[in-house]
Amino acid sequence: MIKTIFVTLSAILFSFSVFAAEVQTNESVQIEEGKQYVVLPKFVAPEKEVVEFFSFNCPSCFRLDDELKLGKTIKDRLPEGVTFKKYSLSDFGPLAPELSEAWAIANILGISDDVGVNLYNGIQRDRTIKTADDIKGVFANLGVDNAKYDSMKNNFLVKAFIAQQESARKELQPSSIPSFYVNGKYLINPQGLNSTSGEALLNDYSHTVNYLTTLK
Repeated sequence: MIKTIFVTLSAILFSFSVFAAEVQTNESVQIEEGKQYVVLPKFVAPEKEVVEFFSFNCPSCFRLDDELKLGKTIKDRLPEGVTFKKYSLSDFGPLAPELSEAWAIANILGISDDVGVNLYNGIQRDRTIKTADDIKGVFANLGVDNAKYDSMKNNFLVKAFIAQQESARKELQPSSIPSFYVNGKYLINPQGLNSTSGEALLNDYSHTVNYLTTLK
């Protein structure tokens, strides 16, 4: 059973007055196996990559995306040459397969940011998304009508994205979300990160992820 990561209020509040100190502290903290990350008995990915698993049905995923922009921050701070992939779980909560398909379509159409915000709001905040047609309504509001949406389901690139998404889920078998995997071998352990403030958590996530991208 997949668990969601509970984040306390202190972990979603920014503390700008201590930002500089936190950056310095995070960079000097020793990163240790078993604390900030665990090693998985998996093959190493052929390229340097970070994979995030999430679900629009996950309250913690919504909170971390909405309040901290966690995934975007990690992606924006990655070293050059490291790929970031964000995959929606097809087996977590109501409409999971439809939401994963919608995520693939949004990525291929280049509107994943807008779709992500609207799907999260419709599921977690407004409670307006209850059917597959409601998902299509999100796209319609962004200029993708039902005919276009339905045609995209058979698009080669969409199918390829879904295949990669499913392959990664089966290979890495995430047991909690959101979760971040580095090079197919390392899993970030959020319980071992500094959560004294939102900024501290972001810095520790990024520092640990970037360190792991340098390992073989």
